[in-house]
Amino acid sequence: MIQLSGRQRENEAPRAFAERITFLVRCALASIAVIYLLTYLCLFLFRIRYPFELEWLEGSLVNHVTRILSGERFYVKPSLEFVPFFYTPLYFYLSAAVAKVVGQGFVPLRLISFISSLGCFAVIFLFVRKETGNSFAALLAMGLFAATYRIGGAWLDLGRVDSLFIFFLLMGLYLVRFAGSARGWILAGIMFSLAFLTKQTTLAILAPIVLYCILFSPRRALFFIGTVVVIIGISTLILDRVYDGWYTYYVFRIPAGHPIIRFMVLEFWLTDILSPLSIACSMSIVLFFIFLSQSKRWDILYYILMAGGMVGSSWMSRIHEGGYSNVSLTAYAAISILFGISMHRLLECIRALPRDQRRYGEISACLIFVLQFSCLIYNPFLFVPTKEDVQAGWKLVNLIREFEGDVFVPYHSHLPVLAGKRSYAHAEALYSIMSSDRERGRLELIDELSQALERRKFAAIVLDMHRSRQMWDRGLITTDYAGYCARKGPIFDSRAAFWPTTGVKVRPEILLYRCSERSPQP
Repeated sequence: MIQLSGRQRENEAPRAFAERITFLVRCALASIAVIYLLTYLCLFLFRIRYPFELEWLEGSLVNHVTRILSGERFYVKPSLEFVPFFYTPLYFYLSAAVAKVVGQGFVPLRLISFISSLGCFAVIFLFVRKETGNSFAALLAMGLFAATYRIGGAWLDLGRVDSLFIFFLLMGLYLVRFAGSARGWILAGIMFSLAFLTKQTTLAILAPIVLYCILFSPRRALFFIGTVVVIIGISTLILDRVYDGWYTYYVFRIPAGHPIIRFMVLEFWLTDILSPLSIACSMSIVLFFIFLSQSKRWDILYYILMAGGMVGSSWMSRIHEGGYSNVSLTAYAAISILFGISMHRLLECIRALPRDQRRYGEISACLIFVLQFSCLIYNPFLFVPTKEDVQAGWKLVNLIREFEGDVFVPYHSHLPVLAGKRSYAHAEALYSIMSSDRERGRLELIDELSQALERRKFAAIVLDMHRSRQMWDRGLITTDYAGYCARKGPIFDSRAAFWPTTGVKVRPEILLYRCSERSPQP
């Protein structure tokens, strides 16, 4: 048995202590990542069966799915009855298929988003592990994306298109990076095409990836580009022909006319990216220098173009009117991948240092990673609807049900459906058409809404306090609510009830009814 001298024992003691500290910090990091993932899982379980909107447009998307199930045309001339939101159709048709199994309502849409978000976590994990061979780094990358839940708008489990879109996008990026055959790049082209058919923002990310493919392997690039061109091109031609040109009108022309919010040009970088993710962003920059020192030019090219496309598309969407925090999720997915890879590379560099420097370097690096996760702490209970919200919602539905005739709830168009009444187009979709510079359908829509109000088409109108004057203030509608009287007293007993948990903070607060009819009781 080898006996250590006194000096050796003195040197081994601090080393053993440093190793224990490093182990504990690494365990804390892994635990934090797992906690963020479990928190998201719990939020989904609490939110999926909430019978009302978690976000103010969510109910309108449920109406879109109901329209598909009823066999009605989807991309049609804009009217007061229906205006589709400006997305490609895959998410809606997939939700309709799931609704046939689990039933109509919010559940099928939220279920698709949740499963897609789990797919996003899995692809991020596989991406980092494939690149680094390090499961610990992959876990932290996955945990970081879960930690962006709040700053991403609490969006991953909503009945919106984003989670499905990001899943297909990440799958395509993974295959372009790691598939070593033409077949793999064809599959990558299919994934990008499915991403486009979910959300057309894919085109902004596709451009730099096509450039990478051409530079990296011109022959294989033909398979990738050919697949994308065939699927996107043919589907666009067919859908536009089937819907008499309204498909490209909604998918390309209307979004292209959204005005730019100038202050967001810089605010996006400061508030959405650098403020919450400054450490992860700094580490991503370090990663490029590490790749540069190792002469890994193809790695540098891929990750610059991938990150540029993902972050750039988020920026382009965020600076346009209507862009909410959710559009930053593509940027957060890219940053999470770069974070995991850069963390692994940085620790590799630290381990190459002399032993005394290495132990303190690892501890310092891990504490910095902990600090990054700490910057993203949020209160999950803020995103869970309460029993009071449920009771307030059903009270409003019952109030809408009392009226004989149609009730117009422009900012929450699913509420009349719950009351057994006819739904109408969401105000946000109406506003986008009416304020656009596209004359096709615009003037007829303005005239239709004006005449509906002049003729008192609706038995009642339920409005939101802070957005009820939007179209009137912009001069899009000149007819006011003549012939309608306002019900005295608030709709809700509580000032805190029935607000959406994320997105634009609006709720129904004004009830108008035909003055010739009996006033509804509070």
